[in-house]
Amino acid sequence: MLFKKSRLLVGVAVATAALFGQAKEWIDRAEYDLVAEQIGKATDPAKKLELLNQWKQKYPKTNFEWERLGAFLMTYQQTGKAKEMFDTAKAMAAADPKNVTGPFYITALVMSMRSTDPAVLEDGEKAANTLLSNLDEYFGAAKKPAGVADAAWVKQKTDAQLQALQVLVYTSTVRKDWPAVEERIGNILKVTPRNAMLTYQLGTTILAQKKRERQAVAIWHFARACGLDGEGAAPAADKVKVCDYFGRVYPQIRGDQKGMEELKAKAVASVFPAADFAIKTKQEEDLEGLEELKKTNPQLAMWVQMKQALVAPDGATYAEQLKGAALPKFKGKVVSLDPPTNPKKIVVGISDASAAEITIEIDEKGFLPGKVEPGTELEFESVGKEFVADPFNLTVTAEKEKITGWTGVAEKKAPAAKKAGVRKKTK
Repeated sequence: MLFKKSRLLVGVAVATAALFGQAKEWIDRAEYDLVAEQIGKATDPAKKLELLNQWKQKYPKTNFEWERLGAFLMTYQQTGKAKEMFDTAKAMAAADPKNVTGPFYITALVMSMRSTDPAVLEDGEKAANTLLSNLDEYFGAAKKPAGVADAAWVKQKTDAQLQALQVLVYTSTVRKDWPAVEERIGNILKVTPRNAMLTYQLGTTILAQKKRERQAVAIWHFARACGLDGEGAAPAADKVKVCDYFGRVYPQIRGDQKGMEELKAKAVASVFPAADFAIKTKQEEDLEGLEELKKTNPQLAMWVQMKQALVAPDGATYAEQLKGAALPKFKGKVVSLDPPTNPKKIVVGISDASAAEITIEIDEKGFLPGKVEPGTELEFESVGKEFVADPFNLTVTAEKEKITGWTGVAEKKAPAAKKAGVRKKTK
C-alpha cells in the first residue's frame, strides 16, 4: 500500500456509489453502460483502470467528473501508482476546494512517498495549510455522513489536523529550515502533548540551530522524552537510547549530574519550559558560592580559586608560577603526619578536612615536635614547591616558626642506663 488505509469517511469513500441514483444526466446510454455495467462491476484493479481510461477518452467531459476522479484515485491506490494518485488528488482539490478529499490525500501521499521534489513539497504545504484553514468547514456537523458517530467524526478532524501538521514538519525538515521545524513540531505537541519521540526530535531540531543560549531548552525536551511513561512513551529500545543521550548531554552543559532527576520530573509535568528556563552550571554555582565565601571566609575563598586554577586545562602553567612564590596564609586540618611523630611532612586539607590537598615540608630538614591528632587545625605561611594533578597535591615548604596551632610536645628521652663497672683486682 502507498500508505496506511485511510479512515477518511467522506469524499472518495462514497465516490463510486455516488455515480448512481443522482439527478445528474449521463451523456448517453453508452456512457451509462460503460460506467454502471463495466466499471461498476469490475473487480480487477488493472481492468478497472483500463475501463476508466476508456471513459475519460470517450467522454472527456462528463457530468460525473468529480466521481470519476474519485474512482481513479481509489484505483491508482489499488494498483500502487503513487504519482498518478497524487496528480488525481490535486485535480480533486482544484475541482472542489470545499471538499476535504483532495487536500487530505495530497498530504497523506506527501508523507507516504517521502518525496524531496520541491514541487511536491510546495503542493504538500499548500494542501496542509488548506486543511488547517478549513477544518471547521470540512468537518462541520452538516458534513458528517449518516451513520457516523459524533466521536468518530471528531477523531477524523483531529487525524486530518495532525496529518497536515506532520506534512509541514516534513517539508521544512527536507529544506533544513530548523526554526520552522521547531515551530511546527511545537504545534503538533500542542495537539498531542504526550509524544516522547516527537519531543526528542524537537530537542535535536533546537540543537541543529547551533545556538548555545538555547541548549538548555533542547535538554528540557530530552529530559521529557526520557521521563515520559505510559501513554506516548518511547518504545523500549528507543527509550534506552533517548535516556542515554540525555545522560550524556546534560553533564556537558551542567558540569555534573546534579539535578538530572529533578529536571526530568519538571519536564514531564510541562510540554514546554518557562521562557526564563536555564540550567545553572556547576561553575556558576561555584562562582556564586565563591562570592559568598569571600564575605564569610576570604582565606578559604583564596584557596578555592587557587585550586580551580590548578585543575584547569592550563593548570600546569599556573603551577609553574607558584614554584618559589610566597603563598597566602592558609588554614588547614591535619590529615596525616610523616613520620607519625616529630613529622617532617604534614598533609593537610583546606576545603575538606578529610581530603589531602597540601603537603607542608618543614624546611632545613627541621621537624615539628611530637604529634597531633588528625583534624587539628594549623595556620601556615609557605612557599610553593611542586604540584601533582592526580592525585591532587600541592607541596609547599614552610619554616616551623610560621606554623601555628601545633600542640605536639617533644617526648623526653629516658636517661641512659649506667654501664656496670669492673673492679680491678688488688694484689
